[in-house]
Parts: sequence; C-alpha cells; structure tokens
Amino acid sequence: MKEPEQRQWQRVVVNMRARCRVIDGPPRYESTLIVDMHHHGCCIFGPTSFQEGQSVRIIVEVPFEGPINMTGEVMWAGPANEDGDYCTGVSFLIDGLVAEEGCNKLYNYCLLRQPKT
Repeated sequence: MKEPEQRQWQRVVVNMRARCRVIDGPPRYESTLIVDMHHHGCCIFGPTSFQEGQSVRIIVEVPFEGPINMTGEVMWAGPANEDGDYCTGVSFLIDGLVAEEGCNKLYNYCLLRQPKT
C-alpha cells in the first residue's frame, strides 16, 4: 500500500536548470536540475551529494526577471540512481522581503510553465 503524502504544500513539476553550492564550502557552483518546487522548498537532482543540515545557495535564471538567488537548508538527501546522481530536498530560508519575492517569482514562473489541463 502506498504511503499517504506527507507534504504540507503541493509541489509543481518544473525540470529547470539551476546552479547550486554549499554556502560554507568551495565557491564553486554545480549544475543541477530543480525537479519540483513549492513556495517554501524544492527538490534538486544532480551529481552533487549534499548533507542534511547544510546551507545551500541556488541560482535560477528566469526569463524577463534575471537571476533569482535562494538560500536554503538541506532537509534530506540520497542517491537517485546507479549513475552517481543524487536527489536533495531543500527548504528555502525566507528571511526577508527580497527572499520572499524571489521565491514567489520563481514559483509563479513555474506555475505559468505548467501544461494546461
């Protein structure tokens, strides 16, 4: 039997390219893919293994908006496949109006990209 959904917020499937790095780590951004998101977090997929509790910076280029920078905390992480890719759950740290506006812009952009049903 399938477990009931535990998430508080409904996720939007996006498959959007982003760059991500550990804030206290090397100043090198890794290419990643945001596979789904909501107002307060996202799931990223890529070759980088993150650790629970790490603070990360995610940068997404949004057409007509430019780069949107988000800071988040890794809530969970684990292997995604046998090719060395990982899935990571990130909770956004919304610590002010600029951060909240950035998250809302990205979420709204993702909503607009959803196929019409």
